[in-house]
Amino acid sequence: MTESDAPGRLVLRLPGTWVQLDPRRREETARRIRRYVELAVGRDDDRVQVRAGLRHALAATMDVAGEDLQSMLLCHEIAPGAPTALSLSVLVPRDVRISPAVGTDPQAVIAGFLEAMQRIGDGEGWEQIPVSDGAAVRRWRVGEVALVPDDADTVVRQVSVDVWRTVPESKRLILVHADSVLADIPHTVVRLVDAIVGSSRVAPQPVAHMADVGLS
Repeated sequence: MTESDAPGRLVLRLPGTWVQLDPRRREETARRIRRYVELAVGRDDDRVQVRAGLRHALAATMDVAGEDLQSMLLCHEIAPGAPTALSLSVLVPRDVRISPAVGTDPQAVIAGFLEAMQRIGDGEGWEQIPVSDGAAVRRWRVGEVALVPDDADTVVRQVSVDVWRTVPESKRLILVHADSVLADIPHTVVRLVDAIVGSSRVAPQPVAHMADVGLS
């Protein structure tokens, strides 16, 4: 990605207590993942496999996303005394760019994205949500997920949220993906993600390293 192509960094306003993962700091990242996993699923002996699976899944997310991953954050609590297990990934897929004919108007870019999703048969369930400096669409789901493929002992119910948002004066899109084991209160999780993305902004400078991702 050239500097002129770089979409900038997504600056998030995050309520509560969060930690950021940095794959360049393996030991610190592993420690932060362990702490988050214990918060998310507890320390009971019968959850050993689930804890191992969730640690594996979080580490694998960073590895699979590679250079597309701009930031990965873990929420410990949304407010003092309110534990909230939520992982948030910010990705800038290099191969997602809307047709040049669309222009850079945010609504036109989002409309182009939805049209493309319809063409590939993945257009159901998207809803537009407000964002501070552009346009965005969101889709969410609740389901059972094997944290380690084909391992029934690592199956958990989770809510997953995908939000695609525009970049000002650009045909590029940023993906914010969230997962939470709080599957019994999915609407609460979705509203939280909507609020985080809705108040986000894209800073003009390009991202050079994950540590540059802004939090405010």
